[in-house]
Amino acid sequence: MRNAFVHGVRKGSAMKRAKNRVGERNRKVFYALLLAFPVLQFIIFYVCVNLNSILLAFKVYDYDTGAYSFAGFSNFTFVFNQFGTVIFQSAIKNSLILYAFTLGIGVTLALLFSYYIHKRFPGHSVFKVILFLPSVISAVAMVLTFKYFTERAIPAAWEFLFDKEIEGLLANPNTTKGTLIFYTLWAGFGTQILMYIGAMNNVSDSVKEAAQLDGAGALREFFYIIIPSIYPTIVTFIVVGVAGIFTHQMNLYSFYGTSAAAELYTFGYYLYVHTKVATSYADFPELSALGIVLTVVAVAMTMTVKYLLEKFGPSTD
Repeated sequence: MRNAFVHGVRKGSAMKRAKNRVGERNRKVFYALLLAFPVLQFIIFYVCVNLNSILLAFKVYDYDTGAYSFAGFSNFTFVFNQFGTVIFQSAIKNSLILYAFTLGIGVTLALLFSYYIHKRFPGHSVFKVILFLPSVISAVAMVLTFKYFTERAIPAAWEFLFDKEIEGLLANPNTTKGTLIFYTLWAGFGTQILMYIGAMNNVSDSVKEAAQLDGAGALREFFYIIIPSIYPTIVTFIVVGVAGIFTHQMNLYSFYGTSAAAELYTFGYYLYVHTKVATSYADFPELSALGIVLTVVAVAMTMTVKYLLEKFGPSTD
């Protein structure tokens, strides 16, 4: 009888192990199917779409044959040599300056405005309209209106108030870049505020009420309840901003078309304009090589920033 009991226990253990193996296999199949769609989407819509552009970085156009031929890393050598030129130095500086303002001022103000609107403080509807205007009106119409305001309205008002003539904010080289950065920040508020307000509305009312019962005012609630609760949304915007350092145009094309001054260039504007005005197939390999270099740098920066934000960010515990 004892042997039968031992045999039964062993049989039960074997069946349990087999069941666990089946369960583990099913979990792996489930995870594989779960990841299959985004991986397939990445392969189709990024790798396949950009494959020719990636290969183009290693080719050079032969005018005699009218075809591309393998050129090794010569295009990358050309790109690295370009980093010493005035345009590339301006592009590096302006792209980083724009991101610094977007991060330091844009994100901060977007959070404060979002909280103000979320709490329905006096005038919140006016703020909502002003901040959402660039998102609901045509970009061309907004740029024309903004140019009229900065080039005509402000100089006229200044002359009326102080009896002194000044240049328009875009025409004056000392204020051109600051004016463009201001417009870029303003134009980017709409999407951020929409997402931040949505995240703030999802914060549990019981948590906010408990903080108020403990004597927390609006500022303490903002810093100790709201910010930690919506931190994943903030991280998303910051990380996406890092990825966009080398693609943001600072709205230069909307203001200047293809004729912006070299000292205003960003990498996004450089890539867009030179791709648009390329006159032959010979121009594309160098642009492709530049795109790959900037992509590698952007990926490294994005992963680093994401890691640091997740490691040292606030906690809701």
